[in-house]
Amino acid sequence: MWLDRVAHHTLIFATVLFALLLDIYPLSFEYQTFRPQFVLLVVIYWINILPQSTSMILLLVLGVVQDTVVGTPLGQHGLVLVLVGYLCLRTYRRVRHFARWQVALWVFLLVLLGQCLSYWVQSLQGRELTSLGFMLPALASASLWPLLSMLLDALRRTQRIARQI
Repeated sequence: MWLDRVAHHTLIFATVLFALLLDIYPLSFEYQTFRPQFVLLVVIYWINILPQSTSMILLLVLGVVQDTVVGTPLGQHGLVLVLVGYLCLRTYRRVRHFARWQVALWVFLLVLLGQCLSYWVQSLQGRELTSLGFMLPALASASLWPLLSMLLDALRRTQRIARQI
C-alpha cells in the first residue's frame, strides 16, 4: 500500500515535471501565442482523477516554481493554479459525467480564466494588453485536452491508479 502511494506520487510528479519542461521548451515567435498551458492541463487532469490528493499549498508552490522557471511575476501562476484547482475540486463530480467535448469546453473556460488572471497580474505591472490573442492558448489547450487526457489515462492505467470517488 505504501509503495503504491509512492508510485502514484512519483507518476504525478513526473507528469507535472514533463509539463513544466514543455512550458519552457522554446518555440518560434509565430507559435508562441498558441502555446498550450501544459502545467495547468496536467493539474486539471490529476485533480479530476485524484481530488483528495490535492493540496492548495502544493499548487501554490508549483505555481511559484513555474513562475521562477518561466520568468513571470512571482505568484502569477500560483494564483492561477490555486483558483483553477479550487474550481476543479468544487466541480469534479459533475465534470466526470460530461461528454468529452463538454469537458474540453470546461477546460477552455478554466484556461481562459487562468489567462485572464495572468494578464490582469501583468497589467498591474504596467504591461498594456490590447489584443484578444490571450484566448489562443486557451483554445490550443482545449483542443489538446482530449489527446492529453487519453494519454494520461493510459499512463494511469499502466500504474493501476484508480479514480478516487
